[in-house]
Amino acid sequence: MHLHTFHRCLLLAQTVMQKYIMAETAQRGLLPGQSKILDYLAEHDGCEQKTLGTVFHLEAATVTGILRRMEEAGLTERRIREGNRKSQYVFLTEHGKKVVQEIVQPILYGAETKALEGFTEEETERLIEYLRRIYCNMTKG
Repeated sequence: MHLHTFHRCLLLAQTVMQKYIMAETAQRGLLPGQSKILDYLAEHDGCEQKTLGTVFHLEAATVTGILRRMEEAGLTERRIREGNRKSQYVFLTEHGKKVVQEIVQPILYGAETKALEGFTEEETERLIEYLRRIYCNMTKG
């Protein structure tokens, strides 16, 4: 395999990471896109639905479809908050919180551990900072 260019290395690393996570979560009954939303909601429970689209660079219709299936599975619920009837807010259900804790987070942390095997703590911190900078470079106007 020829990993000689930055773009190829980054794309291939992202692809194998995503495939690993999707395979592991699918074995436990989660559909594509659900694990990252559940993980995000674990720290941002009650966020606006449109925030999920912004954070994950997804179309509104895609987010709506993912959330509909998550609600059907009893993982999340959408509510309208008093004073803001135009926006829906997404909350984890008790079942959703359990799935995050018992399934999603162990899979994500396991994937990170596998991906970062042999990296020192300092190298890991630098890599995360570099990836943040790449993201900022690619998303600024």
